[in-house]
Amino acid sequence: MMKPIRHSILSIALVLASFLPVVADEPAPEQEFELLVLSEIEERIAGRMAFHTVQETLEDRGYALVSDPKIAAIGRTLATYSDRPHLHYAFYVIEGDLEPQALSLPGGYVLVSRSLLDTVCQTDDEIAFILGHEISHAALRHYADYKLEGKQEAAYIKRLIQTQDPRTDRGTPHAANALHKVLFPYLMKIRKMKEIEADQFGALYALRAGYRFSASMQVLTRLRTLYGEEFQLEKGIVPAEEALPSTPTTHPTLSERIQQLELFRLKAVEVSNLFPQGRDALDRGSAQEASIIFETILSLFPQSRAARIGLGVAYHLEYWDSSPPEDFLLAYPGSLEIEHLPLLRGTPDLQALHRAMTEYREVLALEPGNKYAANNLGVALAEFQRWEEAEAMLREALRLDTQDFTLFNLALVLRQRYRETQQPALRREAMTLIQDYLRLTPQDQVARQYLEELEYAHHQ
Repeated sequence: MMKPIRHSILSIALVLASFLPVVADEPAPEQEFELLVLSEIEERIAGRMAFHTVQETLEDRGYALVSDPKIAAIGRTLATYSDRPHLHYAFYVIEGDLEPQALSLPGGYVLVSRSLLDTVCQTDDEIAFILGHEISHAALRHYADYKLEGKQEAAYIKRLIQTQDPRTDRGTPHAANALHKVLFPYLMKIRKMKEIEADQFGALYALRAGYRFSASMQVLTRLRTLYGEEFQLEKGIVPAEEALPSTPTTHPTLSERIQQLELFRLKAVEVSNLFPQGRDALDRGSAQEASIIFETILSLFPQSRAARIGLGVAYHLEYWDSSPPEDFLLAYPGSLEIEHLPLLRGTPDLQALHRAMTEYREVLALEPGNKYAANNLGVALAEFQRWEEAEAMLREALRLDTQDFTLFNLALVLRQRYRETQQPALRREAMTLIQDYLRLTPQDQVARQYLEELEYAHHQ
């Protein structure tokens, strides 16, 4: 389980891998869009429904989806280095006589054709890049944050997803087909817009897992030689009529993708070295050193979500180092190594806290469903005693995914609001949240003290 950072103790989590590329800004939309931000449960439901629709489509055309132990093993290794290592990734091979194909779906489903593996990929390094590319689409929430054409369409998709039982293997056929019809054109549009980003992230995931970066360019060059400049790996899976004719986008050519990877090569190596240094600095409690490292990463890759969260955490720790102790929990994606270091106290550095909030907001502007940035921004708002805003932000973080750190932080905010208003409902909800938190983290004695305090207040 991911261990968070507590204010009175420096417990830092650093991403196993997050190295984020420079990607051209998306063109400004020509019309107003409705932003739909799926929670991780909603994303998994949408992905499961989409997977079964694609599976039925392929089977109707005479193809089969099978599991392949080698592909699954490579994929699982890469996923541990992704920006969302805890997503439920699943890897399938399309058997049958078709051109090379690769596709990913919401929630971490990855499909690659046997023809791609046998005809185009000559080494495991090249397979790793293909899988890393598809993993990155899911890991970066390309399929979970949508700009839809109006509130009615967004509400319709939400309704389709929320009426499904998350415990069942698939949604109802009618709902799955309806969701596929509305959502798939957006998936294809997003893929076109995010291909360069997915290439760079995929190559980095593979690099961090021990595979050669050069394999990314080699496999794309071979695709270009065999199938031409405009070849698209996902094109044959989705029927041509499932497109958004009103919002055309241009898929980058294979030469453009190869060129961008070549430009990215040296940066990838540098960033892969800098991230562990940033982790070590935070583990040692060297917040200022960590901030310099993450600022350097952002000078190379300004769209790096993980580096911005890391920089925000470094600024946040500078504030904590100067302020009275609290017990809020900060979050960072990936596995945590816990080290207990006392923090010095002095005059509260509110400027550092403002800088931390700026970084968290930058992440949310780029990736609205980033639960780590939402949690940490909620903590910062609480530390400014903006309780209602903090509560709203932490509730959104909890909606995105139920995590132990968000349960605890929201409980502390509700506890404070109860102390100010004496509303029994706030105390009851705070107790429930702490109880839920303790089921996930039973060893936390600080949380037990808060629960005892709230129980005592109930009997007064």
